[in-house]
Amino acid sequence: MTTVGRLAISAAVAAVVVQLAAPVTAAADPLPSCSDQGWLGVWAASPSDASGGTDDMDRYDMSMNPKSVVRDETIRAILTPTFGGTTARVRLSNRFGAAPVTFTQAAIARRASGPALVPDTTVPLTFAGDRSVTVAPGQDVLSDPAEFVVQAFESLAVSLHVAGDVGKPTEHDVARQTSYLTPEGTGDHTGDVDGDAFTQRTTSRPFVSGVEVLAPLSDGAVAALGDSITDGYQAVPAGAPETLEGIDADGRWPDDLARRLAAADRPLSVLNLGIAGNRVLQDSAAGGQPDVQGAAVIRRLDADLLTQSGVTTVILLEGINDLLMSPNATVEQLTGGYRDVIERMHSLGLRVLQGTLTPAGGSSAPPGSDAVRQAVNSWIRTESPADGVVDFDAAVRDAGDPSRINPAYDGSDHLHFNLAGYQAMADAVPLELLTDRACS
Repeated sequence: MTTVGRLAISAAVAAVVVQLAAPVTAAADPLPSCSDQGWLGVWAASPSDASGGTDDMDRYDMSMNPKSVVRDETIRAILTPTFGGTTARVRLSNRFGAAPVTFTQAAIARRASGPALVPDTTVPLTFAGDRSVTVAPGQDVLSDPAEFVVQAFESLAVSLHVAGDVGKPTEHDVARQTSYLTPEGTGDHTGDVDGDAFTQRTTSRPFVSGVEVLAPLSDGAVAALGDSITDGYQAVPAGAPETLEGIDADGRWPDDLARRLAAADRPLSVLNLGIAGNRVLQDSAAGGQPDVQGAAVIRRLDADLLTQSGVTTVILLEGINDLLMSPNATVEQLTGGYRDVIERMHSLGLRVLQGTLTPAGGSSAPPGSDAVRQAVNSWIRTESPADGVVDFDAAVRDAGDPSRINPAYDGSDHLHFNLAGYQAMADAVPLELLTDRACS
């Protein structure tokens, strides 16, 4: 978390290339002054996989838009920050790529509608002073600081021209927000304002994984670490991948929490580190699951959480997939994993709140899984080493049948939630348990 003055922006500021396996240690320096500036994450999306049209699993995104490999085209990723600032930098990821990716041009702008930009808001991004950067497989890169006004809850567009043929792009699979692409071989359109060249759309989000701003050290971030329920996924019962309700609505429970914090005038952003299908103990493909669900929580902390700037509190809501997916975890296995994850976060000075697992009765949950879920929730409420509990289960369960979601909140597959359900989850978070950033 380097302290940088708002005016200390020059080509001499090098791009930060993050080697994902690098260890992270807690700082032991005295508390800085609250008037000092530091980097603060204001939006994040954990990379989940690399996909793009080479087999049946990869041909379509969750809204059934065709995917393709990336060849000399421009991506316009749309995202909505949860906090503001006047100096920004953007994180790009090639974590799952099989080849180096060269971004020859990159820019950030305010989004007008669809792929169109607000005129005269585009700011080029540089990397160690250069407009072009090549990111090796397994690495991320942070842009140089750019003078750009980020407004909380105002959609931004990050445009990237990708040179050559890089194959499958690293992505966040279930974005629940529409981004746009030009056709293959159409070259650089990062500066286009009207968006007419962006004829393809996707509800996955390629390459872009974070936005940070310079902010007073009194401002902090809450990280929501979880699975599809944190990712805001909404399914329909007939088997189609996802419902249109909620796409582009920024209606995930972390989004609703961010709006609660803003209304309460709390100086905290919210970072969504949810990955649909993710598990605490097992990596993506274990048990024959799709390869779009990311590494297990116990193996993605360094890459997804500890690279985020300004985090004070983590809300951990994960484990339902460990119970429902093969190989099914026992209570002892899952709670042991929780202890390891929470102790790791505590060792880095983070406050941890643990969420109870929400009901799945009526879904495809295996027989007996609710009794296991209830046992896990009892452990969370009474034995978890976390600093506090968010009782999501109590907030959304059906009073007449606690194994099931309240019908008013059910997203129709009896596992995920509609927008009202995600709002109820956000409302269940006690704001007094969230920690502001430490400074003197």
